Formats: sequence, C-alpha cells, structure tokens
Amino acid sequence: MKKLQHKVLFSAMLALVLATSLSGCIVVADYEYGPNGRDGKAFFGVDYDYHEPYSYWDNNPSLPDQIWYGEMYRSNPGTYDFEYFINQDEYWYGTYSLRINLGEPGQPYNQAGMDGENTNLLLICNENGFYFDSWEDCDCFKSKSTTHQVFEIDEGKYKFTIEMHKTNVNERKPKGETSKQISIR
Repeated sequence: MKKLQHKVLFSAMLALVLATSLSGCIVVADYEYGPNGRDGKAFFGVDYDYHEPYSYWDNNPSLPDQIWYGEMYRSNPGTYDFEYFINQDEYWYGTYSLRINLGEPGQPYNQAGMDGENTNLLLICNENGFYFDSWEDCDCFKSKSTTHQVFEIDEGKYKFTIEMHKTNVNERKPKGETSKQISIR
C-alpha cells in the first residue's frame, strides 16, 4: 500500500513538474503598440524658369486666388486640372496628382510610429512643358514628346503624377474661365 501511495505521489509530482515546465515556455507579451505616425503633408507651387507664363489656371481649392511664383502652398492630396498659356494662343493643359507619405505603424511598448515625410511639387511652367529641377536623381519619365508628356515619381518627398498636352485656342477651348493671379515677390 505504501508503494502504491509513493507511485501516486510520484505520478502527481511528475505531472505537476511537467505542467509547470511546459507552461514556462509560453511567453505572454503584455505591452501595447503606440499610435501610428502622422501622415505627411502635400505642398504645391507654381514657378517658371525662363519666360513667365502668360496666364495660369487650376482647380486646386487649396490655392489662394493670388499665388506667388516659387511659393509652396499646403494642399490636399488629389488630382487637379491646370492650364498655363505660354503666349496668347498656345498653352499646356493637363492634370497633376499629389500624394502623401503615410505615417509608420505604432511600435511595441507604446512608441509612436515615424511620421510620413512631406511631399512637394513645384510646377515649373516652361514653354517646352514640365520642368523638374531634380531630373538627375529620378527615374520619372513615362513619355515625353513635344506635345504630350507624362511624368510619375514616387520617391520620398516627391510623390506626384503629371500628364499634360500642348495645344492652341483653335484646337481646344481653354477650360479655365478665369486665371488665378500669379505675382512675383
């Protein structure tokens, strides 16, 4: 009988030790993730390099009625129409799309994620079409001819797409009824 009690006691202790050692391998993480980083902001501006545009129009509601060459304005991401005349008859028209960099996900131990980098598009109104001052650093040409151009770049602070066509008032009626005022500081 004593032998049986020892076997039962031994079996119970073995089961207890086995259960304890197996549960010791399970790690329960009791930490929270921090908030996501803030999304970056989009900025847009208009400028020229050699010849000032005759007029400029677009439908981006974030731009004031009077914009300044070279000034960057905070804008909502989205796709907007634009036109700029290079003389009284010829002009470029098209769309530009602004995108933002999203904030990074939150990290363990309640650490916030990194904020998204701000994005910038300075539309330089050149008589030969869009001009980008960082051509050497980007792989952004999709197509480029003397009358139709498509550019797309998705790198860090540059996240935009531009598609534009060159025409004249006899081939296409301008979309913009009134031009936004552009001033030089």
